[in-house]
Amino acid sequence: MTNVVCIADPLTDGPTGDVAVTEPEVPEGFAVRGAASANWVVRKVVEARAYADRVRAWAAAEIRRAEHEEQFFLCRYGGQLEGWAREQIAASGGRRRSVALPSGTVGFRAAAPRLLVTDHRLLLSWCHSYLPVAVTVEVKAIGDDARRLLSWRSQNCPCATAVETLAKSAVDEHFRATGEGPAGTECAAGEKFFVR
Repeated sequence: MTNVVCIADPLTDGPTGDVAVTEPEVPEGFAVRGAASANWVVRKVVEARAYADRVRAWAAAEIRRAEHEEQFFLCRYGGQLEGWAREQIAASGGRRRSVALPSGTVGFRAAAPRLLVTDHRLLLSWCHSYLPVAVTVEVKAIGDDARRLLSWRSQNCPCATAVETLAKSAVDEHFRATGEGPAGTECAAGEKFFVR
């Protein structure tokens, strides 16, 4: 005999995330005794799975709708809301960083410093010298040169072109680890507006 464990869905409104799980209606004294009763159980299982799939699809559509609505309001009124919040914070002496409203809170929090690339060539030159892992090279070749390039993987193909780019994530990781701002970049720090 197999034991079936029923687990409540944690995505509920209950204080602990538990929901009251009620047993489905089953005819009194029901047991699988033949093809008809086995078929009844299989039908119930398939119906339950189909219902769960419909609920998941509905929930995904609702999440997309809600996210679209959020973006609409933030794009349309976010700047005005941010300006209003700045005025309210300034009017209170600037001691607070947020404004509590009945529906939620708006405010500002410190944003982690990040690098802005101001001179791509200068940063690429710096990376060649100090952070070569951030330099990526893409080589393109056509025809016989492409075949030769694939076979020996060398730079002896006269018609091949190389394009150098930067892996900005490697530069950002270097900045986070060392605090050093490479040449060709500047540090942008400040605050970030939030609505919650």
